[in-house]
Amino acid sequence: MKNSFSRIIIRASFLSVFLLAAIIGCSGGGGGGVSSGINYTGITSQAVIDENNAVDITVETYAGGEIASNLAVLGAVSENSNSAQSPRFLNIAVYFQDVILNIEGSVIQNTAYVGAVVSESDAISGGCGGNFSYNLTADDQSGNFNGSLSFNNFCEQEFTANGSMNLAGNINVNTGGINYFEMTFTDIVMTSGQESISMNGSIDLNLQSTPMRMTMSFVFQDNNLNKTYRYEDFVYEYAEGGGFVDITVTGRFYHHDYGYVILSTDSPLRFNGNDAWPSSGTIIATGASGTKARLNVINSSSFFVDADTDGSGSYDYDSGSIAWPSIL
Repeated sequence: MKNSFSRIIIRASFLSVFLLAAIIGCSGGGGGGVSSGINYTGITSQAVIDENNAVDITVETYAGGEIASNLAVLGAVSENSNSAQSPRFLNIAVYFQDVILNIEGSVIQNTAYVGAVVSESDAISGGCGGNFSYNLTADDQSGNFNGSLSFNNFCEQEFTANGSMNLAGNINVNTGGINYFEMTFTDIVMTSGQESISMNGSIDLNLQSTPMRMTMSFVFQDNNLNKTYRYEDFVYEYAEGGGFVDITVTGRFYHHDYGYVILSTDSPLRFNGNDAWPSSGTIIATGASGTKARLNVINSSSFFVDADTDGSGSYDYDSGSIAWPSIL
């Protein structure tokens, strides 16, 4: 199941998953250059959603920050690339999922690991260049491990990372398979094309939960726009069916200029086959004073946004139909 999950996520159809999950916010404000130990410097109060920003909030949730230029999406190499259609959140999730599965494969290949206390280390080359090296020490009874990892221009899926992180988690001592994996980092820099972000925080992946679950709590800085954003206890889960994938998301996202919104999935986002966009699903972003914006998927070609702009519990704004490609 773990390998199946990786393959599905990395496929173009799933990379297009907009996981509006990613972020909820609008255009951003000033900041500084790349720095060690990135701190969130934006607005910390809850965003107020109205008819003037409801669409922007949902669209920039998809993109993972400001989309005023082609640099807005991490990996915006071209309009036709998979990464250009993917939110930052999903790109980051896929990238680190791939790192974890690479480590798991390396550990399993080391037959000396199984049933023994292990100090495991290896260097793994990226599919498009560079490498990362890791060191793990595990307990032979509990399977609990800790260690470290360093990226050296490690390139996968059009993205390159540099920096280091601490690792912890649990391994099945009989098979070498990873049950749980936690990454904690202070300054990871990810680049793709002209885009660059710096990250500070943690990513946890539970490979034993059903559905599989990834939790993200980190600050990232857009090094081109000099703006910061934050994911707080941000969780996405997926369920795989016959020819489709369903995604649910929860958590809080802080946008530099608008403050935070609380994200929830009213109904799962469903992606069929190789479709670039979801065919059904609803995501709700809750702002201050009961205001809400709701992205409703019509089909794999279009969606619409409605909003409760006065906190009355009724949706009083409707954007009308919007074509998915128009948000790029």
